[in-house]
Amino acid sequence: KAIQNTFFVLLCLINASETALLDQIEKMTNMTHLFLAMTSAATALSFFAVPNPKLSPSGSGASSAMMSIMKYAGPTQKRNRFGFVHVSCNAGMRENKGFVKGKILNSFFNLNRRRSTPVSSLLSRHLSTNSLNNSSSQRQPPSTRYLIHWRGEHKEQYSEVFRQWEFLSAVSATIADASGICDASIVLKSLKERAIFTNAFSYKRNDQLAAPASLSQDEMYNQALQYVHFTNDGTDSHLICNEIMPQITPKNIERATKRCSLIHASFIVLADAPSYQELGKKSLLSRSFEGMIQESGTESSWRFRRHELSFVDDDENPRFGKSSTRSVQKERAALQQLKSLLTKIQGRVDLENADIEIYLYEGLHDKQRATESLDATTRHSLFKILGRKLASGSTHSIMAPKTRITHTNTPLESIAAYLLCNIALIKDNQTILDPFAGSAATLLASGLIIPSVRTVGIDTATNESTSRDDIREDFKVRGVAEPAALLEGSILQETTRDKARECIGDTAFDVVVTDPPYGIRESMSDTGVENDDSAALSDLIDVIGRDRKCGKPLLKPDGGKLVAFLPCPRGVDIHDVLPSRQRLVSAGLHLQQKSEQKLNDSLSRWIISFTSI
Repeated sequence: KAIQNTFFVLLCLINASETALLDQIEKMTNMTHLFLAMTSAATALSFFAVPNPKLSPSGSGASSAMMSIMKYAGPTQKRNRFGFVHVSCNAGMRENKGFVKGKILNSFFNLNRRRSTPVSSLLSRHLSTNSLNNSSSQRQPPSTRYLIHWRGEHKEQYSEVFRQWEFLSAVSATIADASGICDASIVLKSLKERAIFTNAFSYKRNDQLAAPASLSQDEMYNQALQYVHFTNDGTDSHLICNEIMPQITPKNIERATKRCSLIHASFIVLADAPSYQELGKKSLLSRSFEGMIQESGTESSWRFRRHELSFVDDDENPRFGKSSTRSVQKERAALQQLKSLLTKIQGRVDLENADIEIYLYEGLHDKQRATESLDATTRHSLFKILGRKLASGSTHSIMAPKTRITHTNTPLESIAAYLLCNIALIKDNQTILDPFAGSAATLLASGLIIPSVRTVGIDTATNESTSRDDIREDFKVRGVAEPAALLEGSILQETTRDKARECIGDTAFDVVVTDPPYGIRESMSDTGVENDDSAALSDLIDVIGRDRKCGKPLLKPDGGKLVAFLPCPRGVDIHDVLPSRQRLVSAGLHLQQKSEQKLNDSLSRWIISFTSI
């Protein structure tokens, strides 16, 4: 698109067609594309020395234009991995796009004559309605750090392997939904390269320290609270980077947090330090704190909370590494220490439903961990992190199996259902199919995450064994739109698949998300022969391939997502269980990512994510 714009602008310049150039600018909604087009065209004119008296009268019009661009736009240049120079506008250009565009145009053409609508006004009005990026006041600097407090593990190594995957997937889907920039999979690929997670607190065993907790609990403690920030470094296109990075805003992080099952809460970091005094000084210099003060007004309410991640030998906090604790007495002491800082916040205090929630986390850090004993002095010199709470994680427990009206023999737990949906990058108005629906936990989770999705479930169970009326009632009582259909039948039957497509307007589904039945309990191939644990998923991929070849795809080509659990006995290589490459090629699927969850000593299950190509 940028290349097309460049050639068109070049033709306008050669012909000195002011009207055509203004018309082209009106059609261009991407600031970077416009900037590239005009600089490239001006450079081409300079190289070929195209004379044209209608261009700017001060010498070469192209040279003058380039000087104007350099002066007002302040471009930056960087070579990408292919050796091409990438040119982009700086923050100053973005702050006053209309003015800059007007200056550039005035350098190309002598537009000093009176106009009914000045060029700068025309461009400013155009940009205010068509800009793809958020306003500069909503953007955060690249150095903005966030703090993630992960949910505690009820079983060691049960869900921590999925934490970052779910979070980045939720952020990617949120950005794609909010901005419409590009496909969520492209955003996810970019964020994986740019996201850096580091432990906020850390504890390492030392001979001087009593350590009744296990090594795994040490690791749980270290990973309970993590910083995350996003760098500008990556191997993808700089144009993609320029589109995505401005969208990593506190608002989008907040939205993503609310749909994550493995996050307790997310925060924007105001400051961190080993002492209250230093914490206060760093907070006053923080742009995030300054922005919070400007946002807070006399009508806003706020509250302060202090949490301490428990000590390894602290009898008061036996759930070491699994949760934080709150002491009202210590919280009051912290308030006194930070009084001069907190009094700058306007508005009233509201302990129940505050608009602004400020949290202080304290815990062991590298500076304290291996060289100091846990004496009284150390207890009062814990590393401190001050942050503003953005959001709490999802309330997935409202659909836990014990709360459901529908009862099945093997219900899918709520966290697992949320994980599948988030990793599938579900977005507004998408269509979702679960071909092994069971109690429809995945469909219920998708509706709780994105209310606008349309869902269809297929299952071989009869109404006597699994009441579809009870399933619909589960949706109603939670305020979620009922599935478009809950079909009784097998995904292997062509008539069943046709009915599923009819329910969404005879088109392919955007997402297929499922927890297939395991082994001989339910999995049967179309020949009626019992298969291994991977048979159900392999059969599903086969029918996706058949329908695709017949011209009535079940999964949307070029961007459709298939996400499923796949069981694998411990000690067995996952590649021996995965569907064969031939199957995937036939179905037009590409294996995007996989990750293991240990269920017990003999069985693991993997989340497998495929993308339709």
